[in-house]
Amino acid sequence: MTILELTREEIDRYIDELYSCFNTGREFEIFLNSFLCALGFEEVVTTQYVGDKGIDLTCIKSGIDINGTDTINYYVQAKRYARTNKVQPKEIRDLKGTTKRDKNGNILNSNYINVFITTSTFTKAALTEASDNPNMPVITIDGVQLIQYCIEKGIGFNYKPVFSKYEIIALTQTNQTINVNISEYDYLVEREITKNDIRAKILVIPQVIKNELPSNKEKYQVVFNGIEKQLNIDKSRRYFGGVTDFYKKFGLLTTDGVFVSKKAKWKINSDKIIVNLV
Repeated sequence: MTILELTREEIDRYIDELYSCFNTGREFEIFLNSFLCALGFEEVVTTQYVGDKGIDLTCIKSGIDINGTDTINYYVQAKRYARTNKVQPKEIRDLKGTTKRDKNGNILNSNYINVFITTSTFTKAALTEASDNPNMPVITIDGVQLIQYCIEKGIGFNYKPVFSKYEIIALTQTNQTINVNISEYDYLVEREITKNDIRAKILVIPQVIKNELPSNKEKYQVVFNGIEKQLNIDKSRRYFGGVTDFYKKFGLLTTDGVFVSKKAKWKINSDKIIVNLV
């Protein structure tokens, strides 16, 4: 199904309507429990309203790495703000600080990612604060992204089907946009750059590539769609940071803050890692 692009006025109206659905911040937190489940998170828990130490929800996502199950913990702060009430950098810093210990003062598992969700938006300084440490990114989801996710997952939206002959015609045509300089057979692996990757501003490294990387290096030359840049690898050696410019340049992160997932082919050529979008 193709979802037609909304105008800015329509998005703002939907954000205001979403905000008005909740009389309290607690109601917004309870809504986010179902919202995060729809996004594929597991074991979603809405914390106690009093004494939550800034953590409103917790959840996990499981994957598989060479050692077996690789579980990432997510700690979520939710703010039901009016559209004009922007999240400030201090609130991002507070989230970073409070998630280091649990309610009993015990140090939390270091294998976690912070998430800040609001019905409003973030100041530029808040977004900078959220992304200043690629080894511990804070995922930010604002009102525009909330609406887009709700549309994608069918949360709170009803649809009337509209026939498009152009999509039918497009299915009968062969895609001719093939890069003739690239052989499809000389790549080691193909992996999707997901919306979660783009949101976290990271480039997750496929296992087959990771197995070929020297274990004593912290920086690698990466050629992303023809643009070469030296990137840092995180301590767990799961992903590269510093890829926001790539995502913006090649349309994975739009100027409106929309995340566009794309598949990429990976290979290693001499001492360089080659990543090309499909």
